[in-house]
Amino acid sequence: MGTFRKYSFGSKGAATTKINALGVDDNGDVTHSHTVVRLGNIVETEATYNEDGTEATPAVYTDTYHVDVLWDGEPDEDWDNQLVWCPAPGVHVFGSTRALKEWSEKCKELHPEYFPEPEPEEEE
Repeated sequence: MGTFRKYSFGSKGAATTKINALGVDDNGDVTHSHTVVRLGNIVETEATYNEDGTEATPAVYTDTYHVDVLWDGEPDEDWDNQLVWCPAPGVHVFGSTRALKEWSEKCKELHPEYFPEPEPEEEE
């Protein structure tokens, strides 16, 4: 079973070092069985546009470099310092329904504030 996790690094170089430590051969080919997606600096605030389609305000990107990993088995604990739990899966998800369910349940356990209970509707 794959385990889905999201990570944030101070730089692309720091992420690359951590990814390469998972296993690459002398040719730079991957030797591990995990799936890694480099998201890079992700949009924090969307750009806005005028009626004519020109950009009014540019997008604002995070200062951190983001990586998603679908671990083949359990996540590598050496990555825990970069682990990110966000209120929604973010800009990218992958893996089986079971992997996404496990991620959501773990996120809810660690950050219940991201999953507020709906307010009951008042009867009129």
